[in-house]
Amino acid sequence: MVAMMNANQFYQQVCACVTQYDQDNQWFGFHRGGPVWSQGTWVQFIIAAWRLYQKARLSPMILLGDTKIRSDPHLLLNFGLVANGSSPQEEKDRKMVEDMMARRKGIAQGAHVHVGAAVQVMGAGSILSANQWSPMLNDALMLATISSRQDFHFALNDDEQAVWAREIEPLMPRGDVRPIVSAADLASRRAVFGGAVASRSREQELWLKFIKRVPRILWENGKPRIFVRELLGLMFFGYKPVFTRHELGFIHVGTATEPTFQEYLTGLRGVGLQNRDRAAIMASLGEFLFQDGKALATVGA
Repeated sequence: MVAMMNANQFYQQVCACVTQYDQDNQWFGFHRGGPVWSQGTWVQFIIAAWRLYQKARLSPMILLGDTKIRSDPHLLLNFGLVANGSSPQEEKDRKMVEDMMARRKGIAQGAHVHVGAAVQVMGAGSILSANQWSPMLNDALMLATISSRQDFHFALNDDEQAVWAREIEPLMPRGDVRPIVSAADLASRRAVFGGAVASRSREQELWLKFIKRVPRILWENGKPRIFVRELLGLMFFGYKPVFTRHELGFIHVGTATEPTFQEYLTGLRGVGLQNRDRAAIMASLGEFLFQDGKALATVGA
């Protein structure tokens, strides 16, 4: 486990990368104060990222995926939000968060044994919902949780779940594999999935089929999704994908590279993310996920 940064270390790391963040994320427009949906100054963006970093390092695990997952009542009740404020990122979700918190309190009060106060929905949960979001804040989320060796899980939104249930689930091999519902569940499978994969499993083949069926998971409208940036971070800092009938998870297996903002940005430049180099990015992800640099060659083409 890597030591977590204090406020001064965090500030120094980010400030050393300001120019590169500006140059490599022109679509976001740090120099313009960000897009209309996430306005702020550089100092405000740094403070927002630091507050998120503090919360994220306490999270039990992180769910990655489309922005719609933070509006999924089932996921919200079970996993909560990792946030840098007291309200969700979208105003439309405020009432749902309040309802989920009331349900958690009811569950805690109705328990047959004393379980203490209900865990807050907003705070150190597993689904990102942050004010003044920026690529830097997203990197802070990944660095905090990677440094503490947390497990990651890819969560499907409603549309993706429908495609999975209709086209992929019927093809999956049967067995006693249970869905992963907690960090402990995922961690318990390390012994099974920790070794090198000699060839793609049936689960890998079907996850690949799913990604090709829903390419917007990785690439949409000529642009890489933020999930691509997150996957690359996991690749840079020693994670390995875990494929099962129900889940795509990621566990830490070791790396000599220290997770820092500069290392993250250097890695992203190395695969051409700043230029949206689809061929290079998909080759890297194909190798990471499927041990085949050509596996995702057609995604986004």
